Amino acid sequence: MDIHPVLSSLGRMSLTATWLESMIYGLNCVLFGGCMYVLSIRRRRTHRILFASCVFHILISTAHAILSFIQLLNAFPNPSTMSVPHGLDLYFATPSVIVITNLALYVSNVFMQDLLLIWKLYVVLGRCWEIALVALITEGAHLACAITSVVLIAQPNAHLFSPNVQAFGKASWSLDLFLNTSVTSGIAYRLWRADRNISTIEGHHTYKATMFAVIESGALIATCTVVMFALDIAGSPAGLAAVNVAVQVATTTPLLIIVRLGLGLTHGDSPSQERVTKGSSSSLHCARPPTQFHGSTTEDTCTYPMHSISGSSVGKSAIDPFFESRDSVILDPV
Repeated sequence: MDIHPVLSSLGRMSLTATWLESMIYGLNCVLFGGCMYVLSIRRRRTHRILFASCVFHILISTAHAILSFIQLLNAFPNPSTMSVPHGLDLYFATPSVIVITNLALYVSNVFMQDLLLIWKLYVVLGRCWEIALVALITEGAHLACAITSVVLIAQPNAHLFSPNVQAFGKASWSLDLFLNTSVTSGIAYRLWRADRNISTIEGHHTYKATMFAVIESGALIATCTVVMFALDIAGSPAGLAAVNVAVQVATTTPLLIIVRLGLGLTHGDSPSQERVTKGSSSSLHCARPPTQFHGSTTEDTCTYPMHSISGSSVGKSAIDPFFESRDSVILDPV
């Protein structure tokens, strides 16, 4: 197979993808500043996992953006590249230290984002390790396929569109898409159940805004993965160029959840409806839905305390489930 038609316009696609990456990276820098603001103004101790994940993701995004810029500098002013037919396309399709490093950064960023998502599912289900274990096994398979694909690309005389690389790449994206969709749906369902149970008692929706934020942020990375997967199946080199954008989107997703909930930038009920009176507490029943027996309600429960905070804080009732160190019932472990 002639490689030139397959790589047609890959150089221009890579240039466009790097331009888009720089725009999203700028957004990530703003979101990172917002995350540090939200996490630092809290009265209660924020779990260190949130701080560590924010710093890790922004460092990965920064390193990837710098390497992508260096790659452009090495390609376009280079006479040996510009003078060869399809020289730019071949340059971006040829494995190099920068290409391998960027792919490794992408795999690492997505892996850490998935781990954070699984951790949230683990806590929101009341430390249900069985479901978390299934998710971790799926993530292990996804990581193994992704690493194998990168290792195959790093082999001598290998190229990015070899059958083996494509096979492991497609398997990796399929598993990642399945994992993200399943875990996000599980978290959203659990929040919906909690919101429904509480609303019947207190008359307002406590976790509705949080549920929407989780769904929308999960849909962001899922949509990006679907687009890359579809482009790769169609045989378009744009799927490879889109990795530059995907690594930034993988950073945007977790940062966006923190900023939106912390600053009250959510859909659903207004903050005044979602606040809980200071000093009050209730219980969150996180097992099976209630079953009616002759006018009485019975249910199997695992109860966790839900302590409120000051009603003067913006969006605090929505953000607390993500950040509390001990009093949270949603996304922070004990």
